[in-house]
Amino acid sequence: MQNAVVRFLKARKGSHGNPRYPRKLLDEILEYLRFTKVEPYIPESATLLDIGAGDGNFLRYLNGHLQSAVGIDSHLKQTIKFRTCHLVPGVFPYDFKAELAFDVITMMAVAEHIPMEVFPDVAQACWKYLKPGGQVIITVQHPRVEGFLDLLKDLRIVEGFSMHEHY
Repeated sequence: MQNAVVRFLKARKGSHGNPRYPRKLLDEILEYLRFTKVEPYIPESATLLDIGAGDGNFLRYLNGHLQSAVGIDSHLKQTIKFRTCHLVPGVFPYDFKAELAFDVITMMAVAEHIPMEVFPDVAQACWKYLKPGGQVIITVQHPRVEGFLDLLKDLRIVEGFSMHEHY
């Protein structure tokens, strides 16, 4: 845990704050801890598709670890490119048209926001864009987290928009 905190503080110096995705310090810590839990499952030099990428913080966090990455998010207004990563606006799978296949597909704090009738399309598209032997990584909230996050929001310790990310 101490190493994760030290890495967080170092990474925070170069933070890419975005007013569209407001974060307080606790937001950033929880997000960072989620990233450190997922990172070990992503092979070095992998190609990655991040569904529900937000402002791309996870891709920035993994910068240097990945060969290339694409993130898609419905809140983006335009394509953003940085290093070997691209963020594209849109709703997966309907707005995502690529001739690529990926080693890893991530959906962190996203699955619970996908309407049930859309899940089959998402699953089929993941299969389509996943390389043979690739993996899909999905994080979801713990059942007891929602009430705790509501309390943190009421106390203004976390921002409301970013609450859905902390599971």
